[in-house]
Amino acid sequence: MFANEVRLGNIVYEAGKPVVLDAPRLIAMLSGEEVSFEPIPLTEEWLAGATYNALEHEFSFPQLSQWALDPDYNEIVFNGGYIATSAPVEYVHQLQNFFFIMTGEELPLPLELILKSAS
Repeated sequence: MFANEVRLGNIVYEAGKPVVLDAPRLIAMLSGEEVSFEPIPLTEEWLAGATYNALEHEFSFPQLSQWALDPDYNEIVFNGGYIATSAPVEYVHQLQNFFFIMTGEELPLPLELILKSAS
């Protein structure tokens, strides 16, 4: 995982537990300190705030009315057509970043439940 892939507020694994990237963690990463951050694979548990459309086999969020995530191909779909991406959206922080770029808001995720179950 590279520093240019993440931003403040992204959720990643640190030593195997989900954490929110705060300023000290991000500064450590940017300053070249040895850190143990790993991306978190997207699972249905992380997509609990999304609506699943069984007919289209896609997850969508109300704030992204024309956009959806195709879980089979880890692709973002726009009105049923695939968007060419340089990297698939397979991790939580990638979906968070896409959502923020498209809406200017943070992606609502079930973080409290995830952190509680990881304890």
